Amino acid sequence: RIREHSEMDDSFKAVAAKIDKAFEKFGVEKFGEKGEDFDPTKHEAILHKPDADADKETV
Repeated sequence: RIREHSEMDDSFKAVAAKIDKAFEKFGVEKFGEKGEDFDPTKHEAILHKPDADADKETV
């Protein structure tokens, strides 16, 4: 979220790097574009956030 809304300072960059490294260790990869239709046959969500304004599930 911070990456989307502002410049990250050094402390946030360090935390983000650790999180990215942990995901990489377990083979979790980022793919897909924001707003793309969520396809459960090819996507596996780490987080699901309901949105009352959404009419379908998206990445």
